[in-house]
Amino acid sequence: MKITEFLIIDLDARDLVDLKSSNRSPLSLAEFEVLKCLIKHAGDVVSKEALNAAGWPGRVVAPSSLTQCMSSLRKKLATQQEIELKNIPRYGYSLCIVDTNGLKEHALSVDDSGKLRDGEHNPSVIIPAEEVQISTKIQGRKRGVYRWLSLVGLCLVIASLHFSGGLKKAVNILSLIAEPEVASITERSFILAEKPSLVNTVQLDNQNSPQIPVGHLLDNWFNYDAVLNNSAEKQMFMYDNGRYESVALCNEFDKTCGDHQPLNLVRSMTFPIAPLDIQWLANTKLRMEQVTYNKILLDQFEGGDKGLIEDIFRADVYYYSDSQNVVRADVRLSLIFDSENRGKLVAAACITDDLLKEISIRYQFSGDFKLKQSKVDGKTVKTFFVDIDERSFTRPQTLSKESATIYREIRKNVLKNESMVLRQLYQDDDSGVWMLPLWGDTMVWAHREQVSL
Repeated sequence: MKITEFLIIDLDARDLVDLKSSNRSPLSLAEFEVLKCLIKHAGDVVSKEALNAAGWPGRVVAPSSLTQCMSSLRKKLATQQEIELKNIPRYGYSLCIVDTNGLKEHALSVDDSGKLRDGEHNPSVIIPAEEVQISTKIQGRKRGVYRWLSLVGLCLVIASLHFSGGLKKAVNILSLIAEPEVASITERSFILAEKPSLVNTVQLDNQNSPQIPVGHLLDNWFNYDAVLNNSAEKQMFMYDNGRYESVALCNEFDKTCGDHQPLNLVRSMTFPIAPLDIQWLANTKLRMEQVTYNKILLDQFEGGDKGLIEDIFRADVYYYSDSQNVVRADVRLSLIFDSENRGKLVAAACITDDLLKEISIRYQFSGDFKLKQSKVDGKTVKTFFVDIDERSFTRPQTLSKESATIYREIRKNVLKNESMVLRQLYQDDDSGVWMLPLWGDTMVWAHREQVSL
């Protein structure tokens, strides 16, 4: 099977053969079938499902199998400058072949008289070589003109988008498309405070980390029996982004969350992991939550929005480390839907800790959102793509070591972004579970209220 002028596949030996150097690269059966499929559709995008079906027919394999196969093929094609194996995020792969001669190599052949035969379209037509050379020059000039016109047109489009503000939006849309999606929500049973409970472990599609054992999460908790002791089932959502692990716990779950103050915890993944006295944390929470530092009003939508419903979510999130100083993030979200999948969102957070009781970090962002819904392991995942049009940030003159961790995360992951992705993994009439941009992506179980405007 011919790929380019100097590269073929030996179908009998299942080798990739470089005719220039006579080098042979053996192909595994999966590599062989996947490469044949890509060659058959050269220049087109071939879906991951189609490549999986070609390489592993009738089998269910892990996503990493195709990734490893493509990585191996890239290494074996590395010396072929006219071939590029492109990854099209979320869709599949494409094999692009550069025709260095300006002709389709497989379409022309030379007969015994020294003339070229158009073997692809009409095998009976004989084309004099001189005519082909002239035709090739004309085609080359045409392609040059077309490229120049295309470049001018592209520059005009970019300039138009830039001056109209559309270029910024286009870049934002492309960056949002590249954001990872929720790959899995794995539900597992465990016992907490002698009561049967459920934990939902969330993974994004760019994560390869193994699933964290539930026991690993609870090993550093103690004195929690009195705080969490009730007859209701407990339910948790857990996420590990490689640097921070977050847990959102509803202490009273009976088909819906009846806990008006779910427990939201974040800890650093550095070892050794600090122990956490849940009874001490409950007392600290009670004391810190006597003061509402978040003075930012979310109800800022104009009166012209009469008849609309505003969804408001409120939560307290606590970060703890090996010190006795916890950081509290007082978080609020407000959403109004203009249509089924579009609307406006305002998010605000006020961060303080037990050492700096009167000093806090405040940040807020708002903008229009687009909503995408999907089903992951039987759960409805709502992804909000927010195009940020306003933001504010207040940094105190003094930062404790613990509060500096979230200050750095906000500076790096929130303030520089022109767009934002927020995910909701669960919602009932009184609560919702969100992945919010705090310590990276942080799991937050928030209390929900609805206000008629």
